[in-house]
Amino acid sequence: MSDIFAPEAFAAARKQLPDASTLPPAAYHDAAFYQREIDRLFLKEWNFIGHEDQLPSPRSYFTIDFAGVPVIVARNSAGEIHAFANSCRHRGARLVSGEGTSPVFVCKYHSWSYDLNGSLRGCPGMEDVKNFNKEENGLVPVRLEKMGPFMWINFDEKAVSLAEHLGDLPTKVGSHGIDELVLTRRMEHDVKCNWKVFVENFMDYYHTPTVHKKTLARGSLSVYHRKPVELAACDGNYLELYAAHEGTAGLLPGVEGFPVWPGLEGRNKEGSTFIFTSSCGLFGFTKDCVWYVQINPTGPESIRLTLGSCFHRSTVARPDFEEIVQRYYERWDVAVAEDNEINELQQQGVRSPLCKPGRVSPLEAVSYAFRRQLLDKLGL
Repeated sequence: MSDIFAPEAFAAARKQLPDASTLPPAAYHDAAFYQREIDRLFLKEWNFIGHEDQLPSPRSYFTIDFAGVPVIVARNSAGEIHAFANSCRHRGARLVSGEGTSPVFVCKYHSWSYDLNGSLRGCPGMEDVKNFNKEENGLVPVRLEKMGPFMWINFDEKAVSLAEHLGDLPTKVGSHGIDELVLTRRMEHDVKCNWKVFVENFMDYYHTPTVHKKTLARGSLSVYHRKPVELAACDGNYLELYAAHEGTAGLLPGVEGFPVWPGLEGRNKEGSTFIFTSSCGLFGFTKDCVWYVQINPTGPESIRLTLGSCFHRSTVARPDFEEIVQRYYERWDVAVAEDNEINELQQQGVRSPLCKPGRVSPLEAVSYAFRRQLLDKLGL
């Protein structure tokens, strides 16, 4: 393609669903297209980064390089959670890596030190520097806001609040007891695919009878009805896929698990809601558990994938929790492995110079809406 940003390259993807095609294959591997996504999406919108249980105690922290931006997320001694640029205010060196517990961050270059609230504690050798103000040289803050225990960061000081960004989503899934959700397991995967490949797959029932034919599709939970997927009304910056079904979507067919949560209301009692929150947060809300997928784009053709398993606090308190929860972990491990494999195969295919955009099935309505939204945000 001579010009990846030429309007005619995306005209077919912008057609109405019955006439639409997918994005040009280059949009899934071109470096310039990926940089446009960083500049206009990841550096501008709310980016999902996980559950606050990743910070189990005061003075705990973890680090993340989100779309190439190094960030520290820390819980200070008062229990408050903050995010900062992972960069010393002196010469810019990375302060910390990984995760852990510490009363202070100390730069390995010149021993500048910072409290976990971001303030500069010590700066040896700066005593005789004129007009140097410690209060003005704390860590650069990064906006961090939450929906219940779930955390998002935003690099744009002018962006709307997370609450305005999510709109009615907290109300829609509120009866799942968001504030009572406990993170019981995190699993990470490095996947060789573009971030959009994974999003489109997650918000798509069309692949279930093929990719998951020996696992998830063995029973009523395949929710494959051979009829168009209706786009739900979303008063917020998210997309939704809902399916009514018997049992839970958190287990393989025929496996027994935990009881349905008390307090579920409306359609939450009847099925499962799958959510994509721009830019990279995916959620599955079903009758007895919640899981999330946090996508961290690490390049045009790679992602770091984190799967978080969440259960209601009362479920975790059961004496048989550790025994029964393994059945849920098995379901997620199997499904993620199958999805990762097909996503990497798709990435290999779109890399071919012979690959062309394909037509869209009505069963892919949410993925189609995702592409339309993305083009709007990228100015295409």
